[in-house]
Amino acid sequence: MDLPASIVFALLAGVHAPARAPRGPAPPSELSTDELRHHEVLRIDRDFGMAHWEIALDGWLPRERTGRIAELRLWWVDTGDGDRRKPFSAHLRRYIDFGYDKAEGSALAVRMAGDHKEYLFTVELDGEGAPVVYADITLDDGTRVDRCRCASGRLLARRVLGMPIGIQALRVKCTDARGKPRAGSVPYRELDGGKGYTPE
Repeated sequence: MDLPASIVFALLAGVHAPARAPRGPAPPSELSTDELRHHEVLRIDRDFGMAHWEIALDGWLPRERTGRIAELRLWWVDTGDGDRRKPFSAHLRRYIDFGYDKAEGSALAVRMAGDHKEYLFTVELDGEGAPVVYADITLDDGTRVDRCRCASGRLLARRVLGMPIGIQALRVKCTDARGKPRAGSVPYRELDGGKGYTPE
């Protein structure tokens, strides 16, 4: 029996469509799918805003071990609701630019920009096959540390008269190539143009 062309195309599209991670609000128990395993790659808290809202950089790997990262996403974590994930609002997405490209091996070159600042780092698979963040950082004494494996991040606000009006710095705690714990700031590039953040 011959199938209509439209049905054939639909079946083929279903076969070749890449697996997608959950898109909408979801608890941690629903972040993995039949095709993809979820990993929290980096948690970023803030010294401004509501304390129970943090930011997660999440990654998904194919359940079939392919040695690649299928997807990365930056979104909210509600620590007051069991670490439930929630996409950024349409308003906030106007001020945040997040993207990534394939780099050497399994690594992804990640770009995160906002408030006229651009931060660059890489996400790659460690020896156990889990995605981790590596960033070059600057210590408080000005010393540069390359490829520091990041364990956590913190956004510090730029303030005027005590009121947060933008991003001052992205701080991280990390481990250097010799296994020494470090803490410092991820360098950024100043961006021309664009919109400075204004609250909703």
